[in-house]
Amino acid sequence: MTQSLLSQVHNIVFLMLENRSLDNLLGWLYTKSPGWNPPPAPLNVYPKGSSTKYDGLKSGMYSNPDPDTGNPVTVIPVSDSHWQSGYAIPYRDPYEALRAYPSDPRAPQGWNGVMNQLFGNKNIITSLPSKSGGPPQMKGFLQDYRSWEDGSWKGQDVLWTYTPTQANIINSLALQYGVSDRWFCSAPTETTPNRAYSLCGTSLGHESDAASTYNHTTIFNAIASKKTWGIYAYDRNYGGTGKTYTEGAFPLISKAKNGEIASILKFSDRARAGTLPAFTYLEPNWTDWDTTGNDYHPNSIIPPGEQFLSNVYQAVRNGKQWKNTLLIITFDEHGGTYDHVQPPWGAQNPDELNGDETGFKFDLFGVRVPTILVSPFVPPSTVFRAPEDIKNQKYPFDHTSFIKTLLKWAGVYDAKAPSFGKRMLAAPTFEGVLANHSVNDGNVNFIKEQTMAPTAFAAPNLLHPAGAPEVLRRLLKGIPIRSAREILATSKTLDEVKVKVERYRKRPKRRS
Repeated sequence: MTQSLLSQVHNIVFLMLENRSLDNLLGWLYTKSPGWNPPPAPLNVYPKGSSTKYDGLKSGMYSNPDPDTGNPVTVIPVSDSHWQSGYAIPYRDPYEALRAYPSDPRAPQGWNGVMNQLFGNKNIITSLPSKSGGPPQMKGFLQDYRSWEDGSWKGQDVLWTYTPTQANIINSLALQYGVSDRWFCSAPTETTPNRAYSLCGTSLGHESDAASTYNHTTIFNAIASKKTWGIYAYDRNYGGTGKTYTEGAFPLISKAKNGEIASILKFSDRARAGTLPAFTYLEPNWTDWDTTGNDYHPNSIIPPGEQFLSNVYQAVRNGKQWKNTLLIITFDEHGGTYDHVQPPWGAQNPDELNGDETGFKFDLFGVRVPTILVSPFVPPSTVFRAPEDIKNQKYPFDHTSFIKTLLKWAGVYDAKAPSFGKRMLAAPTFEGVLANHSVNDGNVNFIKEQTMAPTAFAAPNLLHPAGAPEVLRRLLKGIPIRSAREILATSKTLDEVKVKVERYRKRPKRRS
């Protein structure tokens, strides 16, 4: 066992949101614009000696080739007119799995998906990329999205990125506290494998959400001997299971002592009363087939997510435990949205298990995602990266860094115990970002959000909830968006839809 880290932190609140890249939400963080006046560069960087510049977007610098002409299509901010019209950006849910499911009729060539987004360009990739082929060039997002989206925007909306006045809450928190511009999701694929890396240190070789449960020790089991914990969620009957998504996907949580699983309202009550457990884990309200959740998941509008994030921050900031609290805000994966930074090769395979669908070796990190540390111990306007980045070593921050830092914080880390795999053992920790005394008063001057029309977007076909007839909307109520889309895409009649819906409700898949 090792000495505990972050002894000044008594409470950690952890919020993992859904499916947005760093560029998509925070690409313009240090860029001046009407209504947004940040400093020209971060006031603090970690580690000392790393770049004093924030690696965000620069106007006119990044693009993807048009799949028809090969001409560059520039990455740009979401226009005021599209924002004010209430459109979700991107307009559809991009591919999220490493490789599109073979049964997906939108991907006749078979290699649409995250690897195609990273390694494709004007043309789709034809096989699993390897390290010998060089780093990803981040040129395939438009081509991958255009393979099934060909509306009035010609798929270019996958390259549109939110401005600080549109995503005002998350940008304000990133500016007031600390944000990483080098935090990568653990695998170039969708939700459940990446959440598994954040809780278990491995996806057990699973490449996609096709695997619904992970029978593996979790961070909750590991810290339970020293720390109290709680999971607080909107949905405590996810998919009809009678459980939250997290406890259903990771069933060994039920063996962890000294914890509770309760509603999100109890989190608010506990924060107000100053009775939060040592480790608080929050689930958002998931974006469903016929509803917009507050998890930021495409293809939904982001204001509900912004409001939820604000509510969580205010609950923690105004609670009685604030002076010794660390709030961690992150996203499980990029969800197909554009990012310009190349994920590095050289990721450590945690357990020598290759992918169960393509044979992926788990040797490539996933796309950058927003990760923000909020605490009175985080200096204002901080940008942080792993120390290894400036030493030209191969391990940046990824989701296993959460596990390693939390284990050391709880005083239960054991380098000889392989429970959480080789990736976690190699991961950098982030305690160095925090001071050992209060350095931030927490008085966030939230910028005013641009107004958005209350009416949401419309869509032209059944692959999108807003375009579905009322009978389908009722039938598919409560089914996650990707699962509903798959049911519709593989059904020719309403009766087939009904059969598959009934089958799903009896044995639900996990969300995307």
